[in-house]
Amino acid sequence: MPSARGGGAVRRLGRPAAVESTETRARILRAARERFAAGGYRRTSNQAIAAAAGVTPTALYHYFASKADLFAAAHEAALAVLLEAYREAVGRSAEPVEQLCAVIEANVALNRAHPGLAEFLALAPLEARRHPELAAKLGARGDEISRLLREVLEAGVRSGRLPRALPVDAAVALLTAASFGLAWIHGVLPSAEAHEAALRAFQSLLRGELLSRGDSRTAGN
Repeated sequence: MPSARGGGAVRRLGRPAAVESTETRARILRAARERFAAGGYRRTSNQAIAAAAGVTPTALYHYFASKADLFAAAHEAALAVLLEAYREAVGRSAEPVEQLCAVIEANVALNRAHPGLAEFLALAPLEARRHPELAAKLGARGDEISRLLREVLEAGVRSGRLPRALPVDAAVALLTAASFGLAWIHGVLPSAEAHEAALRAFQSLLRGELLSRGDSRTAGN
């Protein structure tokens, strides 16, 4: 019979083992996301992640065979959270610019609810380039974000809400770069308020307001 010691805590009476297993795995993934975001792949140890998750290193290896497997699983879980929020945001409007602004706004709630999410997702492609074992496990994961942005733009062109001559490929590349860039600076700016201000400035740019001459004249009065 498996020992209760492997999970770092004695299972509470009447609580299904499968439920505890699912909760423990989720806790490990959250800890991994935050530790990897803070320290990077190479400098973050499984021991540090286990400690942050409140489990023993032995228990962690019960769920994930290697650090690369753990990174990939944390990346998959983080992407699932992000994409669910983005798809919900897109569904709130039929106007493509407002859909994109809603996607940007979704990051405000995500950053508050999921510490390290933005930094981790911005870091993952860079770590995959540095570490072949990660590249093999991550594969094309992350492309879902670009595909969602493409869907929004192409639907906007078909409906006539966006210019027919819109260079969709270039626009998707720009928006994807902006998405990762805004995620990256979350860990660089001095406060959450400063990051939210940057997000809303990008919304204003998408709406054509940020650099408009009308705004400049108003500001100078």
